Amino acid sequence: MAKRRARPGYPARAPSPLRASPDEASGPEELRTAASKDNVPARVLSVFGAPGGSLLVLRAFLGVTFTFAGLQKLTNRNFFNATAPGSFQQQLRGSILTSPLHHLLDPALHASIPVALVISFGELAVGLGTLLGLFGRIAATGGMLLSLSFFLTVSFNDNPYYYGPDIVFLFAWTPFVLAGSGAWSLDAIFARRAERAHRAVLVAAAKRGPAARSRAAELERRVFLQKASAAGVIGIAGLVAGGVMAAIGRIAGSSQPSQGSRPVGGGSATTSPSTTSSSEPTGVSTTTSSSVASKGATPKGVRIGPASDVPVGGAASFTDPKEGVPALVVQVKQGVFRAFSAVCPHAGCQVQFDQQSDLFLCPCHGSIFNGSTGAVQQGPASTGLSSIPIALGSNGQLYVDG
Repeated sequence: MAKRRARPGYPARAPSPLRASPDEASGPEELRTAASKDNVPARVLSVFGAPGGSLLVLRAFLGVTFTFAGLQKLTNRNFFNATAPGSFQQQLRGSILTSPLHHLLDPALHASIPVALVISFGELAVGLGTLLGLFGRIAATGGMLLSLSFFLTVSFNDNPYYYGPDIVFLFAWTPFVLAGSGAWSLDAIFARRAERAHRAVLVAAAKRGPAARSRAAELERRVFLQKASAAGVIGIAGLVAGGVMAAIGRIAGSSQPSQGSRPVGGGSATTSPSTTSSSEPTGVSTTTSSSVASKGATPKGVRIGPASDVPVGGAASFTDPKEGVPALVVQVKQGVFRAFSAVCPHAGCQVQFDQQSDLFLCPCHGSIFNGSTGAVQQGPASTGLSSIPIALGSNGQLYVDG
């Protein structure tokens, strides 16, 4: 058999390194490692390129934040303690006066503990549902409603408005309400199973076989029950986790001493450097006249107690008889008294007086006010504490406007 001669002018082609044969492609270990490394960015891009993948970071942030918020409330024993500064009841009383909803919040005040539990477990359910992508639209709707309620009751008075976090959370839930959790979620897994079941129903209907249609319908029911069971298991796990965290919070906080100040007329106030606070309901006082005590025969107003109960450089608590909200009286120097509403103008939390630093401190959001004038020194509060006119009588009693 004659040998095939090469055509003149066309030299033999050398094997191209870019066109390696299958045997050559499985060559050295270094080449395989490099190839696998080259595929990592592509895999990452495929994850974020899937439907809903571009929102994975936002979804993780919202899920973790709301889960943590729910667990934190359940762990904090003072959140459910009506007499503790920063408790749900204290914030709600302040919100009644500062929120645009005003007295529409009154029914919640009469059932404050159940409402606080609903909010805590609601945040936990929204967070877990968002993280796992189970009933994603329902979880996102719940998160949007919670954010809206927080905006209207807590951060509505933030100025400018974009300083408040709740309005940002409100709009951050929008894409998940509209589009769901995306491909990387339990919803997507059950949706694929439901699609297979739907196709089986169509095939069974085409064949007109009673047995086939019965099996297909049973498959559809099974997919729904699987999704409902998964939601039930996650819900029970959330309830158990919340209950455990609540128990830990009660046990860990049971030995902590109360930091509430002695009210005026309730005995001698402590003179040691400590944080003091009122244990009365919160609110906002609208009185703006001078709060320096003046000494006279019998001043007009309501007697709140003896001046001796207020230490020099310290504070004592009382209830503003005009507004029915907690207030604090400070003896700035010997014989000079100033009184202020104990309600933070930012979100209605009850401020505390720190004798060591001579400052009013908000335990909820960190606002700081001058201990002598009530002026705001650090936000997020945009205005100072409302002053209350106070006078010192010749009988050693303190009087305020009533």
